[in-house]
Amino acid sequence: MSYKLFLAIVFFTCLSNSVLAAEQSAEELEQILVTASRTPVPVNQIGSSFTVIDADQLINRQVAALAEILRGVPGFAVSRSGVMGSATQIRVRGAEANQVLVFIDGIEANDLAQGSEFNFAHLLTTEVDRVEIIRGPQSALWGSDALSGVINITSKRGAGPAKFSGFLEGGSFDTVQGGGTVSGGGVNYNYNLGGTIIDSEGTNISRQGNEDDGYDNTSLSLSGGYTPVENLTLSIAGRYTNATNEYDDIDFFITGLPTDANNKSDTEQFYGRAQAKVTLLEKQWEHIFGTAITSTDNENFTGGIISDSNKGKKYRFDYQTNYFLETPDLLQASHTFTLAVDYEKEEFTQRGEATFFGDPNQDLETDATSIVGEYRINLLEDLSLSGSVRHDDNSDFRDATTFRITAAYLLPQTLTLLHANYGTGVKNPSFTERFGFFSTSPTPFLGNAGLRPEESRGWEIGIDQPLLDDRAHLGVTYFNERLQDEINGFVFDPGIGAFGGFTAENVNGESKRDGVEVTASIELQTGLRLQGAYTWTDATQPDAANIQLQEVRRPRHAGNVNLDYSFLDNRAGLNLNVNFTGEQLDDFFPPWPLPTQRVSLSGFTLISLTGRYKLTDKVSLYGRVENLLNEDYEEVYGFQTPGVGVFGGFRIALQP
Repeated sequence: MSYKLFLAIVFFTCLSNSVLAAEQSAEELEQILVTASRTPVPVNQIGSSFTVIDADQLINRQVAALAEILRGVPGFAVSRSGVMGSATQIRVRGAEANQVLVFIDGIEANDLAQGSEFNFAHLLTTEVDRVEIIRGPQSALWGSDALSGVINITSKRGAGPAKFSGFLEGGSFDTVQGGGTVSGGGVNYNYNLGGTIIDSEGTNISRQGNEDDGYDNTSLSLSGGYTPVENLTLSIAGRYTNATNEYDDIDFFITGLPTDANNKSDTEQFYGRAQAKVTLLEKQWEHIFGTAITSTDNENFTGGIISDSNKGKKYRFDYQTNYFLETPDLLQASHTFTLAVDYEKEEFTQRGEATFFGDPNQDLETDATSIVGEYRINLLEDLSLSGSVRHDDNSDFRDATTFRITAAYLLPQTLTLLHANYGTGVKNPSFTERFGFFSTSPTPFLGNAGLRPEESRGWEIGIDQPLLDDRAHLGVTYFNERLQDEINGFVFDPGIGAFGGFTAENVNGESKRDGVEVTASIELQTGLRLQGAYTWTDATQPDAANIQLQEVRRPRHAGNVNLDYSFLDNRAGLNLNVNFTGEQLDDFFPPWPLPTQRVSLSGFTLISLTGRYKLTDKVSLYGRVENLLNEDYEEVYGFQTPGVGVFGGFRIALQP
């Protein structure tokens, strides 16, 4: 279609910035990020590529699932296997979905019972206040799952007098969503309790048949803080999700594709953290004590009868001390010294019916103790350097030591920000890859206990430049990453089961990931801002003959353009978002005895339009159209996605 060609040209040439990109204006240079270091850092001192999504951007887009917002992040590739609620993976800079670490309110949220991935299908936007994204190897700071980056999600916090806010919306696919929040705060305390319920009849996942695959989700979020004395702050955070999604089976005998079935999956997630922060020596010396739990429970049902389940629990205890030192007479320098100790214990439980193929029932656990050291220095208010090193003492794997160095230089005359970094990463094999056993299909999966951890090294260099008296911004970053011992979780083994099956193996040779991320924005007039992004990614993996092959579900070309217009003294607004995903490859597993086939997924363009209008100080109306052009596309081969959807609702805000 001609509009696709036009949009592709726009993405490749306009140097637009993502709606999600953090702006580098003089005022916003004082913005602080909490994920790029073990201590909060001003954005002009960060040597890594980052993206910030704030509450205003979430309100302007109005989407239900956070994954739809993340489509526009530079370097991100989203793969959803069907309709709302279906398994949703995010790959960063060509890495695997379990190689990016997700934090929710400081809690590691990756599901160790689901291949150490975080399933973005169930994370709603309603109680999210802010998202920070740091791209590139971050294992030296955050450990195993942070090989390709970190996504840090922060829930809303209360402030000011007690107030209640709520919303209700409905729309296509018999979808209803509603929720409410109670929040408030004072000089030494804050609280926020919110909940959301969503129910949708959905559409059909399989290419044939007419059975709709529905989804429902109930999510609760709690945050609170209390400062009993000036140098002590206590805080808690928690999030609970209970979701059910219907899904189709695979026709293993005729087509190898999804087919209508009475299947569903129940997911229960709980994340909790408690923390105490003590400051001494007039806030020069900090001590942070924390404990957290991540608990997930996944059950699959066939015909109303449970077929299999798995559970994962992660217990974490951590201590961190920071010392801040100013040496104004020595290069006007400021120093930050950090030492941290983390202890994690993981428990994995799998249940299923024992068959001729094997017994999936098992209870396993691992633990690790890690020591982290980081040093940051800012010289002459223009040059910022950092170095970090981490040593992981693992119970089940060889110990790992990772490091990272960064540099950021702000040219005072032009406010040009140059940034660069180099780091190493590590990703331990998941419980599923090592011990998982799925025996319900004719071609079962059997884990490989002998897997080695994946190891990476990567670097990037970039520039961010304000233009037109700070009304426009341009950024370009090149990244280069190399991965050794990449784990292939779909290796066919004729010795498994009666007809052969699949297992996981480390790939010989190096997997290569290179790319360019281009971001820019311009304020066309007061209240009217155009932003966008373009990413070129080349991700390859060696085959048995050490020939580099393109990896699946990593489009070479991806882009995003967003136009937001606020008018009538900010009482009304329109938001147009265009997201382009280029052609990508996927694997198709045809019926036995045919071998695995590499297939192509066509590129597609998703356009959404939202509107908002504030009737009074307490009541607002909004509406949105998703997939405006009714694009027919697949992100996972054979799994259909919804067509055009229209939704509308209202919000209220009350204060006694």
